[in-house]
Amino acid sequence: MAFIGLKVPHEIARLLAQVDYGGLGQPEPTEHYHVTVAYFGDELPIERLAGIITSTFRVASRTKPFMVETKRVTTFPPHPENKTVPVICRVESEGLHALRDALLGQFRKDGVEFDQKFKDFKPHVTLAYTKPGDGAEQAAGLDQEIPTISWGVGEIVLWGGDSGDDKLVVSFPFSLTNLEKQAAYRAVVRIALARGS
Repeated sequence: MAFIGLKVPHEIARLLAQVDYGGLGQPEPTEHYHVTVAYFGDELPIERLAGIITSTFRVASRTKPFMVETKRVTTFPPHPENKTVPVICRVESEGLHALRDALLGQFRKDGVEFDQKFKDFKPHVTLAYTKPGDGAEQAAGLDQEIPTISWGVGEIVLWGGDSGDDKLVVSFPFSLTNLEKQAAYRAVVRIALARGS
Protein backbone atom coordinates (compact mmCIF):
# COMPACT_ATOMS: atom_id res chain seq x y z
CA MET A 1 0.00 0.00 0.00
CA ALA A 2 1.29 3.47 -0.81
CA PHE A 3 0.12 6.70 0.79
CA ILE A 4 1.26 10.11 1.96
CA GLY A 5 0.49 11.16 5.49
CA LEU A 6 1.52 12.72 8.74
CA LYS A 7 3.35 10.55 11.21
CA VAL A 8 2.00 10.99 14.73
CA PRO A 9 4.93 11.80 17.07
CA HIS A 10 5.68 9.20 19.74
CA GLU A 11 4.64 11.39 22.69
CA ILE A 12 1.33 12.26 20.98
CA ALA A 13 0.70 8.62 20.07
CA ARG A 14 1.22 7.73 23.74
CA LEU A 15 -1.46 10.26 24.74
CA LEU A 16 -3.88 9.07 22.04
CA ALA A 17 -3.41 5.47 23.17
CA GLN A 18 -4.75 6.54 26.59
CA VAL A 19 -8.03 7.84 25.13
CA ASP A 20 -10.92 5.94 26.74
CA TYR A 21 -13.24 4.59 24.06
CA GLY A 22 -14.47 1.62 26.06
CA GLY A 23 -11.76 -0.82 24.99
CA LEU A 24 -13.69 -1.75 21.86
CA GLY A 25 -12.05 -3.77 19.11
CA GLN A 26 -8.41 -4.45 18.37
CA PRO A 27 -6.16 -1.45 19.14
CA GLU A 28 -3.74 -0.29 16.46
CA PRO A 29 -0.08 -0.29 17.52
CA THR A 30 0.94 3.28 18.38
CA GLU A 31 3.85 3.12 15.92
CA HIS A 32 1.23 2.82 13.15
CA TYR A 33 -0.59 6.03 14.12
CA HIS A 34 -0.73 8.42 11.18
CA VAL A 35 -3.05 10.78 9.33
CA THR A 36 -3.55 9.79 5.69
CA VAL A 37 -3.42 12.76 3.31
CA ALA A 38 -3.44 10.98 -0.08
CA TYR A 39 -3.72 7.29 -0.99
CA PHE A 40 -2.27 5.69 -4.12
CA GLY A 41 -3.15 2.00 -3.91
CA ASP A 42 -1.33 -1.28 -3.46
CA GLU A 43 1.80 -2.66 -5.05
CA LEU A 44 3.00 0.44 -6.88
CA PRO A 45 6.03 0.11 -9.15
CA ILE A 46 9.02 2.25 -8.27
CA GLU A 47 8.62 4.24 -11.51
CA ARG A 48 5.22 5.49 -10.37
CA LEU A 49 6.57 6.27 -6.91
CA ALA A 50 9.26 8.44 -8.52
CA GLY A 51 6.55 10.76 -9.90
CA ILE A 52 4.83 10.89 -6.50
CA ILE A 53 8.15 11.77 -4.84
CA THR A 54 8.86 14.60 -7.29
CA SER A 55 5.39 16.16 -6.92
CA THR A 56 5.41 15.80 -3.15
CA PHE A 57 8.83 17.41 -2.89
CA ARG A 58 7.57 20.42 -4.87
CA VAL A 59 4.71 20.95 -2.44
CA ALA A 60 6.66 20.23 0.77
CA SER A 61 9.44 22.64 -0.18
CA ARG A 62 6.96 25.53 -0.20
CA THR A 63 4.86 24.43 2.79
CA LYS A 64 5.32 26.06 6.19
CA PRO A 65 4.97 24.07 9.42
CA PHE A 66 1.49 24.09 10.95
CA MET A 67 -0.48 22.78 13.92
CA VAL A 68 -3.08 20.00 14.10
CA GLU A 69 -5.35 19.00 16.95
CA THR A 70 -7.85 16.40 17.97
CA LYS A 71 -10.61 16.71 20.55
CA ARG A 72 -13.14 14.05 19.57
CA VAL A 73 -13.17 10.26 19.46
CA THR A 74 -15.80 8.76 17.18
CA THR A 75 -16.19 6.15 14.43
CA PHE A 76 -16.70 5.83 10.72
CA PRO A 77 -19.69 3.85 9.40
CA PRO A 78 -19.23 0.07 9.14
CA HIS A 79 -17.20 -1.06 6.13
CA PRO A 80 -19.69 -2.32 3.51
CA GLU A 81 -17.86 -5.61 2.92
CA ASN A 82 -16.44 -6.80 6.25
CA LYS A 83 -18.58 -4.67 8.61
CA THR A 84 -15.58 -3.51 10.65
CA VAL A 85 -15.98 -0.15 12.39
CA PRO A 86 -12.85 1.98 12.84
CA VAL A 87 -12.57 3.92 16.13
CA ILE A 88 -10.91 7.24 15.27
CA CYS A 89 -9.81 10.59 16.63
CA ARG A 90 -10.85 13.32 14.21
CA VAL A 91 -8.03 15.72 13.31
CA GLU A 92 -8.66 19.42 12.73
CA SER A 93 -6.31 21.82 10.96
CA GLU A 94 -6.67 24.49 8.31
CA GLY A 95 -3.00 23.93 7.44
CA LEU A 96 -3.63 20.23 6.84
CA HIS A 97 -6.52 20.95 4.47
CA ALA A 98 -4.38 23.52 2.63
CA LEU A 99 -1.56 20.95 2.33
CA ARG A 100 -3.92 18.33 0.89
CA ASP A 101 -5.36 20.82 -1.61
CA ALA A 102 -1.83 21.79 -2.70
CA LEU A 103 -0.77 18.15 -3.05
CA LEU A 104 -3.79 17.10 -5.08
CA GLY A 105 -3.42 20.17 -7.28
CA GLN A 106 0.25 19.33 -7.91
CA PHE A 107 -0.58 15.67 -8.60
CA ARG A 108 -3.17 16.71 -11.18
CA LYS A 109 -0.74 19.16 -12.78
CA ASP A 110 2.00 16.50 -12.95
CA GLY A 111 -0.29 13.68 -14.09
CA VAL A 112 0.15 11.67 -10.87
CA GLU A 113 -2.77 9.30 -10.28
CA PHE A 114 -4.22 9.05 -6.78
CA ASP A 115 -7.20 7.31 -5.22
CA GLN A 116 -10.36 9.42 -5.34
CA LYS A 117 -12.73 6.94 -3.68
CA PHE A 118 -13.39 9.23 -0.71
CA LYS A 119 -14.46 12.64 -2.01
CA ASP A 120 -14.56 14.35 1.39
CA PHE A 121 -11.29 14.65 3.29
CA LYS A 122 -11.90 13.53 6.89
CA PRO A 123 -8.48 13.55 8.55
CA HIS A 124 -8.19 11.19 11.49
CA VAL A 125 -5.98 8.85 13.49
CA THR A 126 -7.32 5.29 13.72
CA LEU A 127 -7.11 3.97 17.28
CA ALA A 128 -8.73 0.54 16.76
CA TYR A 129 -10.78 -1.62 14.43
CA THR A 130 -13.88 -3.42 15.69
CA LYS A 131 -15.48 -6.47 14.07
CA PRO A 132 -19.05 -7.73 14.27
CA GLY A 133 -19.37 -9.49 17.62
CA ASP A 134 -16.22 -7.74 18.85
CA GLY A 135 -17.61 -4.31 19.69
CA ALA A 136 -18.62 -3.07 16.23
CA GLU A 137 -22.24 -2.68 17.31
CA GLN A 138 -21.33 -0.62 20.41
CA ALA A 139 -18.69 1.39 18.57
CA ALA A 140 -21.13 2.50 15.87
CA GLY A 141 -22.68 5.03 18.26
CA LEU A 142 -19.44 6.32 19.78
CA ASP A 143 -19.00 10.10 19.67
CA GLN A 144 -17.38 11.81 22.63
CA GLU A 145 -15.26 14.84 23.36
CA ILE A 146 -11.77 14.34 24.77
CA PRO A 147 -9.23 16.85 26.12
CA THR A 148 -7.65 18.68 23.19
CA ILE A 149 -4.35 17.20 22.00
CA SER A 150 -2.28 19.38 19.64
CA TRP A 151 1.02 18.93 17.87
CA GLY A 152 3.18 20.64 15.30
CA VAL A 153 3.71 19.24 11.82
CA GLY A 154 7.02 19.89 10.08
CA GLU A 155 7.03 17.15 7.44
CA ILE A 156 4.97 14.70 5.43
CA VAL A 157 5.90 11.10 4.75
CA LEU A 158 5.43 8.75 1.79
CA TRP A 159 5.05 5.11 2.77
CA GLY A 160 4.92 2.48 0.05
CA GLY A 161 6.52 0.37 -2.57
CA ASP A 162 6.32 -2.85 -4.48
CA SER A 163 5.87 -4.93 -1.32
CA GLY A 164 3.93 -2.72 1.03
CA ASP A 165 4.99 0.12 3.28
CA ASP A 166 8.18 -1.60 4.43
CA LYS A 167 9.73 -1.18 0.98
CA LEU A 168 10.10 2.60 0.87
CA VAL A 169 9.70 5.47 3.34
CA VAL A 170 10.50 9.02 2.27
CA SER A 171 10.21 12.07 4.55
CA PHE A 172 9.66 15.52 3.07
CA PRO A 173 10.52 18.29 5.55
CA PHE A 174 8.64 21.56 5.20
CA SER A 175 10.47 24.78 4.55
CA LEU A 176 10.57 28.35 5.76
CA THR A 177 11.09 31.23 3.37
CA ASN A 178 14.45 33.02 3.50
CA LEU A 179 12.99 35.93 5.48
CA GLU A 180 11.43 33.56 8.01
CA LYS A 181 14.70 31.59 8.27
CA GLN A 182 16.56 34.82 8.95
CA ALA A 183 14.01 35.87 11.57
CA ALA A 184 14.21 32.45 13.24
CA TYR A 185 18.02 32.63 13.24
CA ARG A 186 17.97 36.12 14.77
CA ALA A 187 15.55 34.93 17.46
CA VAL A 188 17.85 32.01 18.35
CA VAL A 189 20.85 34.35 18.51
CA ARG A 190 18.93 36.77 20.78
CA ILE A 191 17.96 33.94 23.11
CA ALA A 192 21.53 32.64 23.20
CA LEU A 193 22.89 36.11 23.95
CA ALA A 194 20.29 36.66 26.66
CA ARG A 195 21.33 33.39 28.32
CA GLY A 196 25.00 34.30 28.07
CA SER A 197 25.85 31.40 25.77
